[in-house]
Amino acid sequence: MNGCHWNGVSTVDIENQRIVAEQLGANWRLTVFWTETFTRDEISNGFEFEDWITFWEWDDTDHDHILNGAVDHFRPNSLKHNWSWEFIIPGDDLDTELGGEEIRAQVFLRNATTSSSAISRYTPILQISPD
Repeated sequence: MNGCHWNGVSTVDIENQRIVAEQLGANWRLTVFWTETFTRDEISNGFEFEDWITFWEWDDTDHDHILNGAVDHFRPNSLKHNWSWEFIIPGDDLDTELGGEEIRAQVFLRNATTSSSAISRYTPILQISPD
């Protein structure tokens, strides 16, 4: 079952996650888009949430950690929030092997008020070729 649980009810979830990349000279702009869902109880009770992103270079057998994004704290005010975060990353940090790179982001979401465990969802893999 997706999401965290509060009083036996599925609450928070992450949907529609995706990543896009744009080369900026020696750097890359990685932008992650996703939607977070909440219940009316979570909103009306003023629960605080936190989310963050981790980037990976994804291979069949070994995954290289690239970067952890900062943790964002917020109180949702609607049942769905659409988010996007942009990161500028040096191409050398993305270039972990010969040839192209398979980049993906892992989006995390946690109810900080109830100290729930974080849930996470991966974006689809994005193929890039840093030089």
